[in-house]
Formats: sequence, structure tokens, C-alpha cells
Amino acid sequence: MKTQPEASLVMRKIVPFLLLMLCAVAIGVLYWHGPISQDPAYHDFADQRLLFGIPNFWNVVSNLPFVLVGLFGLSQCRTLWAGRFAAGNGLSYLVFYAAILCTGIGSGYYHLQPDNWGLAWDRMAMALSFMAFLSIIIGEYVSTKLGRQLLLPLCLAGLLSVIYWLGTEQFGVGDLRPYAIIQFLPMPVILVIVFFWKSATLRVSDVLIIGAGYGLAKVFEILDAQTYQLVMVRGHSLKHLAAAFSASWLLVVLAQRGKTDQER
Repeated sequence: MKTQPEASLVMRKIVPFLLLMLCAVAIGVLYWHGPISQDPAYHDFADQRLLFGIPNFWNVVSNLPFVLVGLFGLSQCRTLWAGRFAAGNGLSYLVFYAAILCTGIGSGYYHLQPDNWGLAWDRMAMALSFMAFLSIIIGEYVSTKLGRQLLLPLCLAGLLSVIYWLGTEQFGVGDLRPYAIIQFLPMPVILVIVFFWKSATLRVSDVLIIGAGYGLAKVFEILDAQTYQLVMVRGHSLKHLAAAFSASWLLVVLAQRGKTDQER
């Protein structure tokens, strides 16, 4: 009979294979499904009010929290940029908060005049944030070295998924499948990782709070019109706020890490 540590070691050898299978199945299902086109009404948001000379006012200004969180995050990374942080997952955090900052700028630009070109900038920034966060989780839970090694290929995959979508749109056969993989596949992958591995610096509860914030953001996005009818605030604006809160939670983690490093 295997002891608890031995059983855990066996599972950790099996889990990477299971993760690869999960990714392969997801990609296979989407390939079998065929192209996923973007809803023609995607750019038709519930609240398009012009205020203070700014079209789609609330859609635009609700991106300000992204900019603030991104700037604070970059500042925090700069403060911590020494010793184990820089040698560890520091670059992944840096890319993540740079992407959050770019998301605020790109999304604000997109909502001034919603079209596919503006949306591409928004999505590229978001794709970078998804991939950088996945790199953070891998680095914090599985292997610091692996997290660093995967950062560049993951980010390239994220950017290429958006470029592919935009290219297919130009030919009238828009296909969101690669971007859907980049946006949604990390969720179950991250849950598996935090269940089977442990981190000394990033608690499971923190990861779950971040995931819950992003999940709430997606709910607001889907219920855009319904939310607007209920509270006169469009769901898409609330999506921005919920997603920014989700990203800001990592600031709490970084602040705690800085405090711990100072005590040492």
C-alpha cells in the first residue's frame, strides 16, 4: 500500500498526461465543430449613450480601472524586482500587468468606435493577460523554470489566435476557435494544477477569487442587455469592473510577498 507522499508523487506523474489529453480533446472538439463565427451583433451594445462628447461613454470610462491596476501592478513589480522575484516568476507578473494596462487602453479605444480592428487590439491584450496568468500559475505551483520557459510560447499563441481570427474575418469566414481555446481552456487547466500541486506564495483561495471575478465578468458580458434593463448600467461596463477587480487581487498577493521579503 502506497503512503500519502508516494500516492501524491504518482498522481503528479499522471496529471501532466491528463492535462495534455484535456488540451488535445478540447482542440479536437473545436476542430470537429468547424469555424465559430463572431455574432454580427457583437458590436451592438446595450448602452451607447453619448456623454461629455464621448461615444459609448460608460463602455469607455469603465476601462479606467484596468489602466490603474496595470500601472500599480507594474510599479509593484518594479519594487520587487530583485532576488528571487526577478529570478522566479517576476517576468510573468510583469507581462501580466503590462497586458492589463494595454487591455484598458485597447478596450477604451475599441469602445470609442466599435469595429473588428479595434476589437483585435483589445483581444490581443486580453490574450496576453490570459497566457501570462497561466504562466504565473505554472511557475507558482508546478515549476518556476517551466513557467518561465512557457511564457513566450504561450504569449505568442495568444497573439496568433487573435491575428488568425482577424485574418479570417477579412475573408468573410471569421473563426474564433483558436481565441476560444486561449480564453477558456486555461480555466480547467488551472483548476487541475492548483488541486494537485501546492504553492508557497499563491494560495488556492487567491486563485479561486481571481477566477470567480473573471467568471462574474463573463456573466455580465452575456447578460449585457438584461443588466441594463434592471439597473440602468450595462452589463459590459460591469464586466470591465469585475475583470479589473480580478486582476487587482494579484496586487494583494504581490504586496504580501513584498512584506514577507522585507521581514526576511
